[in-house]
Amino acid sequence: MKIIRRDFLNQTLLGAGAALLKMPAPAAAARAERDTFTGYGGVGDYALSNGDPWSVVSAGHRLTKEQFRPAASEIAETGESFDLIVVGGGLSGLGTAYYFAKATGGKKRCLILENHPIFGGHAKQNEFLVNGHRLIGPQASNDFGIPREGSRTQMDELFTELHLPREYGWAKWDDSLKPLRFARDNYSHMDGINDTQVDVGYYFGRQGGSGKPLWLRNIFASKLEGAPFSDRVKRDLLKWRATTGGSEELRRHLDTISYKDYLEGELQLDPQVTKFVEPVIGLICGASPDAVCARAGHNLVIPTSSPGGISYPGGNTTFGRHLVRALIPEAIPAEFSFAGVLNTAVDFKALDRPGAPTRIRLGASVMRVEHASGGVAVTYEKDGKLYRTRAPRAVMASAGWINRHLLADLPDELRAAYSEFHYAPAMSVNVALTNWRFLYQLEAPAVRYFDGEFGWSCNIRRPMMAGTYQPVLDPNKPNVLTFYLGLYTPGKSAAEQGELGRKKLLSTTYAEYESQIRRQMTTLFRAAGFRDSKDIAGIVLNRWGHARVIQPPGFYYGRDGKPAPREVVQKGYGKIAIAHSELNGHQNATGALAQGKRAAEQVTA
Repeated sequence: MKIIRRDFLNQTLLGAGAALLKMPAPAAAARAERDTFTGYGGVGDYALSNGDPWSVVSAGHRLTKEQFRPAASEIAETGESFDLIVVGGGLSGLGTAYYFAKATGGKKRCLILENHPIFGGHAKQNEFLVNGHRLIGPQASNDFGIPREGSRTQMDELFTELHLPREYGWAKWDDSLKPLRFARDNYSHMDGINDTQVDVGYYFGRQGGSGKPLWLRNIFASKLEGAPFSDRVKRDLLKWRATTGGSEELRRHLDTISYKDYLEGELQLDPQVTKFVEPVIGLICGASPDAVCARAGHNLVIPTSSPGGISYPGGNTTFGRHLVRALIPEAIPAEFSFAGVLNTAVDFKALDRPGAPTRIRLGASVMRVEHASGGVAVTYEKDGKLYRTRAPRAVMASAGWINRHLLADLPDELRAAYSEFHYAPAMSVNVALTNWRFLYQLEAPAVRYFDGEFGWSCNIRRPMMAGTYQPVLDPNKPNVLTFYLGLYTPGKSAAEQGELGRKKLLSTTYAEYESQIRRQMTTLFRAAGFRDSKDIAGIVLNRWGHARVIQPPGFYYGRDGKPAPREVVQKGYGKIAIAHSELNGHQNATGALAQGKRAAEQVTA
């Protein structure tokens, strides 16, 4: 397969990037050359872990497609002594370890087993160095709220304990340039979220209802004037955008019907409205409106007066890095501050040092978890060899789709509950740009489009600054253009949509996706001066085969008088607690950290 080498071996990206961020960039390039799935990973701490790299995907497939029954002689007992084993090093797992250490005064030992080359789960970042400019974009999890100091919520306490500031600096916009409203995250510009507070360009091609390509800006602010919709569809889109909020009684009702039924049946909106919202629902809810509950879909329509979201440079990567700095200070050898943790490379050797109260073992794919000898035995694969380690208690902070395969003695009640969890894939793409004059020409730092072969929206952010990280906001300078997209199939069940989307995601090579992205950007931006050969410095794909738990009717409150499956799973069993973010519904950093805290309390009770 031909791989376009300018994205891998650009000397500015790899040579200078390696010098700045202290990582072996040529190794990343070599990995990309031989792996047609994962592709280029950027530079820095996360260069070998963009999304689920092929090594992680293939390990998961071996576990789910084959029965894991090795001979006892194939498994080496580590002989290590731990008080708690945490499976999964995402925010739930790191949160569990943090609260466990806090509850036990750091006197008990905890091992985190993580199958990726770095901790963080979906809270990871991509980094580039383009023409001397360091660029950072989120791989997946992004958006956070600043808790009110003194509110005594979990996040308020964490911000204080993890040395996270409550005020931030943002890149300046030159007043001599045309005024533009930028999102400070990668969600605000999307339909129904904070789209009225950001300058969004809407591209209607021939398939989008226009006889010829048409660009409009901020269509909801102008009440859809000029948009290629019928008067009825315009009226109904405005009604949809204005229908927000509701009581607990309404939320419970909306959990009993699909979002499509709510829009077209109860609100009596035109089916074109359902079609319009499909992409954002397919991304965040994991399936089309006919397969997800109305509670999940309606929750994404935010009042136009609500403030826009904000994001750290690498999304919620910041929370994971600060938790690791608190647990293993020498792993991020810097001042415990936002700037210090952001701008200091991880010392990977410090993560798994014998004798440390908390250890993080990377590249360790857990294969089996079971009760044994009065505690819990965990078998994992690392560097092609099988190992078993033990502890009195364990927390499954790994995703539910894999837990059902890992837990050998999972009770029937929990197994039945897990059978109702269906997962959807998703992908984010960070495109390092040498400049973004084409977006400035369109007066559109965010774009929503209705035609093409790849995605449906993209944006650049007003970047956050900290310490030596001082990104500029200038159309003539480098920036990161980010795409988020789901893979869904209207008319199919939640389970079928997840499987079909996953098949497409996993069967498409990096080179094929790269070509689609370049063609899509050319279709959108060529008339504004874009040329992919000079304007694109690098493309990183972040693929997640089980990114979202799909929330069909009954997900939140249960059906037929029975508890919701998530409530059943959350109870855990025996000496095993279960804590993954999808137990809260929409996965997010706050929910993941809340699950981690709950699990730590459960195992220390």
